[in-house]
Amino acid sequence: MAQTLTLTRQPKPGSHLILNDISWTMYEKLLEVFAEHPTRRITYYKGTLELITPLPEHETYGWTLGRLVTTLSEELGLEIRGLKSTTWRSLPKATGKEADECFYIQNEALVRDKLTIDLSVDPPPDLAIEIDVTHSSLDKMAVYRELKVPEVWRWQKGKLIVNILTDTGYVESQISMAFGSFPIKELARFMQLDPHKGENARLREFRAWVRSQIS
Repeated sequence: MAQTLTLTRQPKPGSHLILNDISWTMYEKLLEVFAEHPTRRITYYKGTLELITPLPEHETYGWTLGRLVTTLSEELGLEIRGLKSTTWRSLPKATGKEADECFYIQNEALVRDKLTIDLSVDPPPDLAIEIDVTHSSLDKMAVYRELKVPEVWRWQKGKLIVNILTDTGYVESQISMAFGSFPIKELARFMQLDPHKGENARLREFRAWVRSQIS
């Protein structure tokens, strides 16, 4: 029997919906639907589908950390390819995920001129960012493990957690594969909102700090 799904209510920020026994075909149809109305983030893991409506807090931290990564790459002289919340999916693994932010760094040259990236032939992004401010019913790290994303940063309760993929799963690390020995955990202090400093002012302060670290 063909699966049908109708979503008529305007989702509230922070809301999430879990759907079980969803086929891959239905998942792909939902991606098409929400591509026109990107109000929710979709995660698919072996038949279970989760739709989350991001909070302003979630979007603020994702945008800010993405800007910090971009600025850091500029100051370190690294080329970078940002794909924001691109959907990464693997039919053989029955898995799909929209990152909050994602980047090619080590493998940037391999996808530099590609508008369509296929994980069956192309590498996954080198770095994915997850902002954890709402409860998820799915194990996001299990999803990233299936997609073979080598590095995932999680912003959680005011802390930046760096996870590196190993043969046995993700392990927390003090350093980043993408940025080597640079003290990446220090980015956390530039994530905090400040009533006396605007976003661009904080970014300028971050850029000056990075230069002081590499001079």
